[in-house]
Amino acid sequence: MQTLPAVRPCSFEKYISDVRSVWGEGKDRQLPFRVKALLENLLRSTSAAEPWMAQFIAEGMRSKELSRDPDFGFIQMGHNQPLGHANAPHDHGPCWVLYGIYRGKMQIKTYRRTDDGTVPGKATLEEKEVHTLTPGIVYPYFSGDIHSTSAKEPSVVFRFLSGDLDKVPRYRYDMEKNTVSLRSHAGC
Repeated sequence: MQTLPAVRPCSFEKYISDVRSVWGEGKDRQLPFRVKALLENLLRSTSAAEPWMAQFIAEGMRSKELSRDPDFGFIQMGHNQPLGHANAPHDHGPCWVLYGIYRGKMQIKTYRRTDDGTVPGKATLEEKEVHTLTPGIVYPYFSGDIHSTSAKEPSVVFRFLSGDLDKVPRYRYDMEKNTVSLRSHAGC
């Protein structure tokens, strides 16, 4: 009797399985770095010809939920961002997020608040750091980290969310008006 070779799961299925295996209770301080390593491996080892990646790129969707874990609640998003796509400074509330690049280049700026937070609706920010992400590079942003993103060329971006942003309070900042507002929908 001939034995058939084992079916190898696609890289995305294996990645999600690997994330689930390291998740535990989701409270380990090293978890973002463990998932970061897994996402970097996915971005560096997946061929553009692999069916799931080829389909995602061909669809050209600006934002697509690729996976939502029913047990742990993490979400893997994919984004096809045109040159010049940018968002205002924002945070992800109590969630942490990973931004990774498959193709293209993205710049992420981080900010610190310079006001004391005592005046409702008012906030002043100063730029702290600038990270340039290129293919295979992933950066973590932690609970409350204020950041903005901009595509420096057409980019395929993968964004891992530790939880559902539609269910947590988070903030958007307007640097020209020195304001802050509560944000209640996803799409950063």
